[in-house]
Amino acid sequence: MDIFQEAKNLINNSQNIYIFSSEEREESITSALALFYTLKDLNKNVNLTLEKVPSRLKFLIPSLDHITYPKNLSISIPKASAEISQIRYEKNEDNLKFYLTVDKGNIKKSDVSFCFTELKLDLIITVGLKDLGEIKNSNSFNNAVLSDLTILNIDNQKENLNFGRINLLKDNESLSELTFNFIKSISENLVKKEVATILLAGIIIASDNFKSDNTSPQLLEASASLIKKGGNHQEIISNLCKN
Repeated sequence: MDIFQEAKNLINNSQNIYIFSSEEREESITSALALFYTLKDLNKNVNLTLEKVPSRLKFLIPSLDHITYPKNLSISIPKASAEISQIRYEKNEDNLKFYLTVDKGNIKKSDVSFCFTELKLDLIITVGLKDLGEIKNSNSFNNAVLSDLTILNIDNQKENLNFGRINLLKDNESLSELTFNFIKSISENLVKKEVATILLAGIIIASDNFKSDNTSPQLLEASASLIKKGGNHQEIISNLCKN
């Protein structure tokens, strides 16, 4: 079976989806944003981790209210480390503090783990990550939870460790091209004006506005297709240069 079809089937069979992108790569952020809006159009329950967005990319997000986050945080402490008899909290304008009364044992920072429990996740999509390090270092999932989840790994780095159940990897094209082709494989109608502008911005960033050596005929064809679908080249250049 074609790898795009396998990835498409994985999304079709998933409802609760979490997207992780590399915050070190702007093209990873734009590709993740494009997938986020695409999955929203498919009526999926989708969350996207974006703790920080580069200022020059904020024009691609109409409002941070459009980005949803898990709401329920679970805090775990192994019973073998300490016996806790009381829990109380204190909340003010600046902080929320929890106070634990420990009867036996000691609690170290390394004993405390966090994970979000809002949804029973069906799928994690990683975009532009060569390994799982960035997820494991986040507060979103502990390693035990992560090991049980299905992962769709989308990347264009040769160093990628093939850590997904399905690995959608192409090191001979930009991450934006790969994401564009994947979205088209789900449905050509999903590449709307908003998504086209986001993906075109990713291509412009990856190719230094078509001046870099990696500007291939395929990349130019993808750019032309995105402009035809409403991708606003002038708006992108204006915002990228301004910032």
